[in-house]
Amino acid sequence: MNNQAIIASVTTQIIEQLKAGVKPWECAWDRSGGEFSIPRNLKTGDDYHGINIPILWEAAARKGYATNFWLGYEQAKELGGFVRKDEKATHGIIYKPLVVDDETEENGKRSRTIPMLKSFVVFNLDQIAGLDHLRPQVPHEGQAFLPIVVADDLLKKSGARIVEGGPRAFYRKGDDQITLPDRSRFNVAENFYATGLHELTHWTGHEHRLDRTWGKRFGDDAYAFEELVAEMGSAFLCARLGLRGELQHANYIGSWLKVLQQDFRAGQSGKPGAEGV
Repeated sequence: MNNQAIIASVTTQIIEQLKAGVKPWECAWDRSGGEFSIPRNLKTGDDYHGINIPILWEAAARKGYATNFWLGYEQAKELGGFVRKDEKATHGIIYKPLVVDDETEENGKRSRTIPMLKSFVVFNLDQIAGLDHLRPQVPHEGQAFLPIVVADDLLKKSGARIVEGGPRAFYRKGDDQITLPDRSRFNVAENFYATGLHELTHWTGHEHRLDRTWGKRFGDDAYAFEELVAEMGSAFLCARLGLRGELQHANYIGSWLKVLQQDFRAGQSGKPGAEGV
């Protein structure tokens, strides 16, 4: 499978989920009863990165897997297990830098780096026999709203100016400020932090930080793409912190579909040099 086919395949999966009203970068573990976190390679203990996170989340949601652990075929054998007959692998993406030399008239040669995209295949722990002793314990459900220290620390240490109060959540670029609703408006703490992390992702796009292009009005493509970035950022951060927050902005699904259908590369969140795991 060549690079264009890999990217198109991933985006097609995301589009199909959006058409069904599902945000595939939201972790499925609340529905399946498993652990809510970043997908991880069971043998190495390494987390998967970039676009591989929503790829594996989407596969787990669609197929009903109850764990977030994945293994390559040979890795399963090395741990003493084996992939069950007729199980289908999930394809991920690895970016590798390729250094090439260009001929120049003045200096003879000049090196440049080209991002190379390759695919890899993995199986969920649910697809593998003989490794039940490595299956994680299902965590107990949390309580109603209680402050979560690691999430509070992340918001504080980000350096963002955050004001709490009122009924609305938004980031205003003009004064570089995040406004969040009163905590008492949320039934559980996770939803407050998921909202805060959504707005914090918007904050990272400021011209003095990542300098992302912003849409000038609701409904235009740049606005929809920025909301897509913020939703995925919140999902990734919630998973990193082990939160089960309900993400917002379900009404943006139509706009996201438009962005992805116009450019199938828009769903890429990896970058040159990023490993698949």
